[in-house]
Amino acid sequence: LEQVKALDDLLAGKGLALDCVLELTADTDELVARLLKRAQIEGRADDTEEVIRERMRIYTEETAPLSAVYRERGLLREVDGMGPVDEVFERLMAALRG
Repeated sequence: LEQVKALDDLLAGKGLALDCVLELTADTDELVARLLKRAQIEGRADDTEEVIRERMRIYTEETAPLSAVYRERGLLREVDGMGPVDEVFERLMAALRG
């Protein structure tokens, strides 16, 4: 939450404010599968399913309060991050257009 305040202060000092905040959402099991495949391809023996799931748990836990702040401000726009890159890009662009 200190990051939210720091960003708010930085932007306010420049006379700016956020228009929106994008949050990519994705299926956890699919992400784990992708990261395990990457670990296999790149020879990352330390990237086990348990390690990946723990990293994702921590990320979610630490990101949830930020998402909540921006949701309360009406700035959060969740975007489905699953699918081909071109489709995800189009969803991101649509979310930015509001």
